[in-house]
Amino acid sequence: MNQKSNKYKPLYTIRKSSNKTKQIQIATQKLSQQSVYDICLQYGFALQMPQVNALTEYLFLLQKWNQSMNLVGKNTWQDILKDLIFDSLHLAKYLNEHTFFGSDFLSYGITEKFHTFQFTENTKQNLEIWDLGAGAGLPGIPLRILWTQGNYSLIEAREKRTLFLNMVTMKLGLQNTYVFRERAENFMKNKMAHLIISRAFMPYEKMLPFVAPYIETQENNGSIIFLTLEKIDAKKYNNEQYQWETANIYEYKIQSTKRFFCEIKKIS
Repeated sequence: MNQKSNKYKPLYTIRKSSNKTKQIQIATQKLSQQSVYDICLQYGFALQMPQVNALTEYLFLLQKWNQSMNLVGKNTWQDILKDLIFDSLHLAKYLNEHTFFGSDFLSYGITEKFHTFQFTENTKQNLEIWDLGAGAGLPGIPLRILWTQGNYSLIEAREKRTLFLNMVTMKLGLQNTYVFRERAENFMKNKMAHLIISRAFMPYEKMLPFVAPYIETQENNGSIIFLTLEKIDAKKYNNEQYQWETANIYEYKIQSTKRFFCEIKKIS
């Protein structure tokens, strides 16, 4: 009798015996394309297999490198997927549906209760997106697997993290996604962004004046998106030099916790 294949068979097998490799084996236990697909489906995202493969590879690399450097703490890959990567899935959904940042062609869909992401060409090649303080690539790396518009810059000052980000972007073949080892204030000089994404880079009241000279105005479709646990009233941070407006707030839940994308625009 033929033995049935196990669809949850681990994707990676590490044969060398050492404390480090044993730690990687433990950290990636039960990690497979099927398990990643199933968890995403459970939370309403029906991903295509190339997207699942890339997310699974990213999770493995995160846990592998996490044994040598603290990228994501002591979280399991399941915790990372649900608590960190799902932010990126929601952000990809938000941007794909966006009137300006979405593709000129349909790049998403809804089948019954599941959200899907279709593959589309980069129709916004002049779009400049900055991910300040990119860290371990969250939300940037999973976001670029699902949303491929524009030129996406991951800016990170720490050397080891930029080495990790460079390795991941090359390993996953992420198009129009670039890594810069530089302090944000140096990177931004003489440049302008259409979109800046911030996840705990710095407090809002400091972040807005910090990026204000380098973000396009509302008239030129410039936006800053904060990933937060609270709603932001941007007008509170207006001053004589810069005026702000909260253009949109996208609310979602992850494991019963409310989270928000607050899209803020520079009026002047």
